[in-house]
Amino acid sequence: MTVAPAVEIDEATAARFAMYHSLTAALEFPSRTFWEDVGCRAFADGVQALIEGLPYELSRDLPLKGLAGSGDYVDFQGEYIRLFDVGAVRPPCPLYAGEWGTPRRQAMEDALRFYRFFGLKMNEDARELPDHVTVQLEFMQVMTHAEGEARANNQDPSPLIRAERDFLQRHLARWWPLLRKRIPSQQPSAFYDALTALAENFLVADHAYVRRLAASA
Repeated sequence: MTVAPAVEIDEATAARFAMYHSLTAALEFPSRTFWEDVGCRAFADGVQALIEGLPYELSRDLPLKGLAGSGDYVDFQGEYIRLFDVGAVRPPCPLYAGEWGTPRRQAMEDALRFYRFFGLKMNEDARELPDHVTVQLEFMQVMTHAEGEARANNQDPSPLIRAERDFLQRHLARWWPLLRKRIPSQQPSAFYDALTALAENFLVADHAYVRRLAASA
């Protein structure tokens, strides 16, 4: 999936788009560049700026200090693998929607229906399946940007807003809080504790926001 910024979009929607983009990058397997951004506070400072631009407030109790400081690169990668990639039978906190209550095949098929309805296809060289959190977050990037473009072009954004509401309800805002609930039992690093808490708070708040927009459309 790709986003082609053809027009300048409103600040509130741009902040939502950018937060989805930042979470997508943060929940991929960590590159050295991302690790360096965490270590020098670039990631934490960027997140704080995005939070201030959102059209709603996030919890004041978020452990955002944990987003700065990454330690050794190998240890940083190892923590991602330990939490999200490996386990005796399955990872402790798998990043796939179909591992959290909805049958895996059903979760993937439902996500694909959303993607295809809006003319989006999985890249042939994509490393992840349709129900992976990074793919679902990327879809929300596309949708929020399309919403902003519709508004900028004096078109009705309500069909896009309703789709965002429904996708969050059926996917990210439903299963991510279940993952977040399990995280503390795994004694995560400060970074991944803070990141998963941030993602939960943002997804729940964004879902509430688009529900309000849809209801008033």
